[in-house]
Amino acid sequence: MPDSGVEAQGLEITTIEGLMDGEELGPVQQAFLEKDAFQCGYCTPGQIMAAEGLLRSNPKPTLPEIQKGMSGNLCRCGAYVHIFQAVDNSRSVPLKQVR
Repeated sequence: MPDSGVEAQGLEITTIEGLMDGEELGPVQQAFLEKDAFQCGYCTPGQIMAAEGLLRSNPKPTLPEIQKGMSGNLCRCGAYVHIFQAVDNSRSVPLKQVR
């Protein structure tokens, strides 16, 4: 994974909007909505992208693996229990294929 914009030159980068299918939320986005995994919304894009990355590298993470995989994102509202539940819920649904 590139560390800077210069290293990412020529690579495709997926943003949170790229996880959607038109107006339809992606599976992780939907799980965050269903599990009320956000409060103010400030950290939500980063949390969802981290969850996507975790699930792409480990499709069936355990709770400790989810906690570790999500540890790089801070939620100032403290919605961690709901965030972990949303990631856990997303384990059983196929993720959108991105290039």
